[in-house]
Amino acid sequence: YPPAPPAPVPVPVRVPPGVEYHRLARGDAHRWWRPLTGTLLLGGIWVALVVLTVAVLAAAGVDLEPSAARSPIGELVDFAATLLLIGTLLPAVLLAARLGQRRPAGTVTSVAGRMRLRWAAWCALAAVPAIAVQLGVVLLLERDTTAGVGGGWVGWPVLALSVAVLLPLVAVQSAAEEYLARGWFVQAVGSWLRTPWPGIVLGGALWTALHVPSTWAGVADLMLFSLVTGWLTVRTGGLEAAVALHAVGNLAVCGIVAALGQLDDESTAGDAGWSLLAADSLSLPLYAAMVLTLHRRLGLTRHSAARPDTSAAEWRSGQGADR
Repeated sequence: YPPAPPAPVPVPVRVPPGVEYHRLARGDAHRWWRPLTGTLLLGGIWVALVVLTVAVLAAAGVDLEPSAARSPIGELVDFAATLLLIGTLLPAVLLAARLGQRRPAGTVTSVAGRMRLRWAAWCALAAVPAIAVQLGVVLLLERDTTAGVGGGWVGWPVLALSVAVLLPLVAVQSAAEEYLARGWFVQAVGSWLRTPWPGIVLGGALWTALHVPSTWAGVADLMLFSLVTGWLTVRTGGLEAAVALHAVGNLAVCGIVAALGQLDDESTAGDAGWSLLAADSLSLPLYAAMVLTLHRRLGLTRHSAARPDTSAAEWRSGQGADR
């Protein structure tokens, strides 16, 4: 008989078992300088992707310069292009984790090394009533100031087209921001410190600054969102809860402004007044309570579960990790 082929030698996983989300960057390949060089690499990749995307959009005839004479379809194209540019952060973060920190890119997503789709669906379901409460409180508090505001109903065909275009782009844009603020920076700082809070605060502060807030309430609201979603990310072992809330909230707002023909409005949550802060003071704790209850009842873990002898291919496919 011919000799049996040698058993394959497993490739060590660069993430040890029993690790919380914010410590996933501290694997076998970790060095103290990798978070710093990885952040520089992330920035370089993102700039390159933005330049490439702008060039492609320009070649396709998309004019990114604002204009007051745009039609609803023109506003939709411009808004979609903006979402796409923000969305390039997502591959930049994943590539920086893989190339700069020499770890599976999926570890930025969760302790399972991938997006836990069933869990993400539960989080999205929980986000719906939370966002409904948020919008309801805002409308209630601003019922006098919002009367007569709007560019007019655009019609069902335009709204349907807007939703079809914005649905995937808003999901990517929301995920990209969460992968940067609640993913990359939380794990980068977490590779140095055992507590997740410095990373949560740093990621939240940078994310808030990127919105260029113009009001104190806008700053407070963005930081409140950052602290709650950052805490949920660590407590649930992944970005699913943060991405779901961000995406559902953004999609609801985008749907409203698209229906009113106001996609050219450049204001953000950083320009909001006290009513949004008051609304989020109710909706965010509600969402956190629902998510933590679901997480406990579904029996999910907040720690990595890969064995030291699990191969990198098995880690990426989810074997040996929390499902």
